[in-house]
Amino acid sequence: MSKNNSITATEPRRTLVDLFAEFSDSPVEFLQYDDGYRRWKYAYAQVGLAARHFAARLAGQNIRKGDKVIIWSENRPEWITAFWGCVLAGVIVVPIDFRASAGFLHRVQQIVDARMILIGEEVRLPAGEGPAPVCRLRDLEWPTTQCEIPSVSIDKNDLVEIVFTSGATGEPKGVLITHRNILADIVSPEQIIRTYRKWLRPVLPLRFLSLIPLSHMFGQVVTMFLVPIIPGTAVFMHGYSPHEIVRQIRGRHVSVLVGVPKILELLRKHLLSQ
Repeated sequence: MSKNNSITATEPRRTLVDLFAEFSDSPVEFLQYDDGYRRWKYAYAQVGLAARHFAARLAGQNIRKGDKVIIWSENRPEWITAFWGCVLAGVIVVPIDFRASAGFLHRVQQIVDARMILIGEEVRLPAGEGPAPVCRLRDLEWPTTQCEIPSVSIDKNDLVEIVFTSGATGEPKGVLITHRNILADIVSPEQIIRTYRKWLRPVLPLRFLSLIPLSHMFGQVVTMFLVPIIPGTAVFMHGYSPHEIVRQIRGRHVSVLVGVPKILELLRKHLLSQ
């Protein structure tokens, strides 16, 4: 990392593991999280360390390259550490929107035969023994010591994740996403970032309030792949209250709101009512 705290690539990236190596030791702030009661902040290096520990945990539970792990959760820092831990281990992530039903989760589980299910605080699984062990993301460690992770050969054509449709008109259908797919997605916006980076310096650090679920590719691309390239900070919050969104923007000096038209319309109505 250079003295001005920018994160730069020294060689062409072949996989997401190369992107991870670029930011995972940086002391720059990466994540802020507000669950409605408390606030947390994590640097890129903390996320990188937690991801390595999760990769080691997967190996310890005999979850290997090509196995699947489902993430069914609202946006939270542990979502990102689990994702990158899976990337390091060659394990395929199956993200599910936290607003999806438990029935949808079970249908996807039957299709992918996941070895582990990670859940957040805003989802509820029915009582009873499931087909795979269930772990809460909030229980993942934020360690302070390094760990050894097994060496895994990762290729640009290996699968990173399987993103499923809602299944509203039939059985869920998964889209296969490779390392090459994701790296291709960020080439153009990265070029724009590099072109205008010098003009961004007076307004750094850029903070992105991310309101799109990480189960959606757009939310992932912005939050997990482009924000580290700037580098910036991703802010997660609880719920979608317009009043709370405005409070977060003001209180955390947010520069960019990552949302959808429906959220913008809610904000517009709120502001007009004021």
